[in-house]
Amino acid sequence: RVTPVALLKPVALSGSTVTRATLHNQDYIDMLELGIGDLVSISKRGDVIPAVDDVLEKSEMHPSVYKLPGRCPFCETPLAREGAHHFCNNEECPERRRRALSYFCAKEQMDIETLGEKTIAFLFEKGWVRTIPDIYSFDYGRLEGEEGFKEKKIARIRAGVAASKDRPFARVLAALGFEGVATAVAADL
Repeated sequence: RVTPVALLKPVALSGSTVTRATLHNQDYIDMLELGIGDLVSISKRGDVIPAVDDVLEKSEMHPSVYKLPGRCPFCETPLAREGAHHFCNNEECPERRRRALSYFCAKEQMDIETLGEKTIAFLFEKGWVRTIPDIYSFDYGRLEGEEGFKEKKIARIRAGVAASKDRPFARVLAALGFEGVATAVAADL
């Protein structure tokens, strides 16, 4: 799913500095009549996710409402609209593949400690981890000397990957990200 995000001038909100906020989808942008450069109010949904709530002042430089591009910003594939959301249907889209890896490693899925989004993005950009099997075959010793990777962190990554091998199969199946196969369906299967 391609979700629009507002890039903001840094602002303090509920104990953190916010520079990005969700815009949900094109229908939400249209409802707000939001354009580039507008002055907006934001809040944290569920005290966590920053979101644009309202347009306080329209930009004189860009008075029109922002429209999502018709193509994936990562692979240029035409976007498909399903309901209120836009999707990239290219199975080989690099961003889609990177997000699938992050989803697989997430706490709610395989819970691979220290393989968070930033680490996955780094490994993906280097070309070292491009598929789920790569997570289990990559020599994490290659991270030695890379910025942000010390011996202790590398050891924790190895331990997290090893521990993930003991997850129940239903959890592995859900983590693979098949459409319509969430935790409950995976347990039934």
